[in-house]
Amino acid sequence: MTRGRLPVKAQEVADSIAMKRGRIQHYQYEPGAVFSFTILQKICNVQVRIKCVRRLSYTEQELEREIGAVLADIRLTASGPGITRELWLCSSRYALRFFRVSDDGLVELDRDGVAFGTGA
Repeated sequence: MTRGRLPVKAQEVADSIAMKRGRIQHYQYEPGAVFSFTILQKICNVQVRIKCVRRLSYTEQELEREIGAVLADIRLTASGPGITRELWLCSSRYALRFFRVSDDGLVELDRDGVAFGTGA
């Protein structure tokens, strides 16, 4: 896992995907910030954390082990019918992988925020 400030290019790539899902509200970067931005939608708000990683092929168990502290911070924030929490992993080549963070696990999503295998 990498450390430090989010690369500008990663934010640009994430913004282009997020804009297709709704309006974006960015947060000012500061150390220890939990979320990078929020996607404002009619149905719910999506709080997104972008995390740069060395590889995208992590299993759910590897993610829990490698970035457990990040996931714990995300899980400490509110979620419910009107708020969801997502983790977007970004590779060094700016490819993204998306997860919904629930209290007891991760659900992989497509770039539209739909869980794989649900079709909805």
